Amino acid sequence: MRKLEQIRPEDFDVEKLLAAAREGRLYVDEGRKSVNKEEVAKEVRAYVARIRTFVTPRFRSSVDELWEEILCDDDFIDYLMPGSKTTLCCDFNKYSVMRIVCVLREHGVYEQYSDRKYDALFEPEVKDSPYRKYLGKGINENYLLIKIRNILCKIKI
Repeated sequence: MRKLEQIRPEDFDVEKLLAAAREGRLYVDEGRKSVNKEEVAKEVRAYVARIRTFVTPRFRSSVDELWEEILCDDDFIDYLMPGSKTTLCCDFNKYSVMRIVCVLREHGVYEQYSDRKYDALFEPEVKDSPYRKYLGKGINENYLLIKIRNILCKIKI
């Protein structure tokens, strides 16, 4: 079996392309879908809006401001960017969103309901999503935990 050869558009040889197509050796790599930081922030805002009913009374008026602070931070946006394997199926890293929500739930921003209730709002079309188990894991990166605590101190009522 012959190895595939990658070529650039400026190097196209029409005859070679036609020959490769006839022989079944033509492969087109569409590449990864590019996602920019603004799109990620927009998608995360819409995703966490699904659990707005679980916000505690103390944070009802400030939960949007809290998420804006999180989504304006470059470290958090990088944390929420989809991985190389998930770019085709996901606009952001849902596992990371679940970890952030876990930390916010521990700090009293969200009610202490079961993970299954959260999952039902986050992923209503899937009975048991793989993201649910990350609601109980929290964030492993200490610098992000410190940033969340600082944001919460700044916003606390």
